[in-house]
Parts: sequence; structure tokens; C-alpha cells
Amino acid sequence: MISVLPILGDRVVPVPLKILFSLSISVALFPSLVLSKYIRPIDAWSWGATAGGLMSTITLEVMLGLLLGYVGRLIFDAISFGANLVGNFMGFASASIYDHHQESQTDIIAKVQVTLAMLLFLSLDGHHLLLSAVLNSYKWVGLGQFQFNAESSRKLVEMTSEVFQLGFQIAAPVAISVFSVHSVFGILSKAMPQLNIFILSFAVIALVGFLVLFLSLDEFHEFSRALFEKLFEWLIVMMGLLSGGK
Repeated sequence: MISVLPILGDRVVPVPLKILFSLSISVALFPSLVLSKYIRPIDAWSWGATAGGLMSTITLEVMLGLLLGYVGRLIFDAISFGANLVGNFMGFASASIYDHHQESQTDIIAKVQVTLAMLLFLSLDGHHLLLSAVLNSYKWVGLGQFQFNAESSRKLVEMTSEVFQLGFQIAAPVAISVFSVHSVFGILSKAMPQLNIFILSFAVIALVGFLVLFLSLDEFHEFSRALFEKLFEWLIVMMGLLSGGK
């Protein structure tokens, strides 16, 4: 789960550090899990008695961790998708750099907005809540009791599709502003054909885009906060579905 979670699972975090961090969390949580009876070491005599049972349990736990980590990344993917749309609308599609978090090319505007969202996520102790989700997964699902059913599959597809909707909502203020500027330039091009609209529009659209981003900064923070709350709701819902509705 640590390998795919946002921030903790990014490529900028060295693999040895991820392994050490995962082992440290495992050692720290194991006594608490045993005391709360979320994990019963005596059960290992049943599923760990044979190589097939051991591999089956490990495979189920790996699948559960990857699935929960994937759900944890969806919100950041939505923010990145919306921020890239903003950059394209403002004309910064050609000014792109390699993003180690997304492992792809991204424009400068997206880099700034995703960084702001990550800082807000850390300031809200979101990383601690993600770690608590790791602990609660043993309470909701249980060790080796992962059940990927039709309902959880439908919910996962629904969450993934909602990423695009959330991304369009993030890009909506700039998109509407840029569309209005294009409409004005369209009228000017008809009224004054000698005016070089093509060259003038680049600077004006970029200026309007930056102005809208600055004015909507507080709304972006509030919207990001709401997205992070939705993230933890998704994790709870998904763990409930993967437990078979227990």
C-alpha cells in the first residue's frame, strides 16, 4: 500500500526508504493489532500451514494494499488532471516538464497546483489519516479475508470515472474565463481585421488565467479540502465492500 499511496509512494521517495518505512509501520502496528484482536497469531497455523495457503494469504493482502493505495491516489489524479486542463487552456501546453509524481510530462501550472494540494494535504494531517486507514483495513477486512465482488468492482469504476468530473470542476473557472476572452477577441477580429488577434491573445489569455487562479485560490483550497474528505469516505466505503458487507 505504501508503494502506491500519494506522496509516500511517489518516485521521488527512494525505494529503500519505502521498504524501511513499511517495515517500521509493520513493527509498530503489530502489537496494537494483536491486542485489539484484529490479527490472531494462532490463525497462522491454519493459513500458514501449507505453502499454498501462505501464498494465497500474501496475494490477497498485496491485492488489498494495491487497491486501497489506488483509491488513495484517485483524488490527486483528479487534481492533476484538472490542473493540466488549466495549463492547456492558458496556452502552457508546450511549456511542460517531467513530473516525478505522475511519471509523465506536465505543465508548470499543474505542477504548482498539485504542489499546493500536497502541502494542504500534509497540513491537514492527511498522511496520518492514510496510515490510520492501513490500521483500519485489518478491522474492516481482516487478514486474508479480501473479497473483490461485483459491488466493489462497480464502485471502483464509479470512483475512477468521478476523477474526470472533479478535474473538470477544478478547471471550470479558468475554462469559462478563457472562453469569454476568446469570444471578445472573436468580436474584435470582425470589428478590426487589421488587429493582430493571434499574437495579442497569448498574453491576454495567460494574464486572465493567472488572475483567475489568484482570485480563486481560497476556493481551490476549500475544494481540495472537500476532495480529501471524499478520499477518506471512499477508503471507508471500499473497505466495507471488500469485507463482504460485514
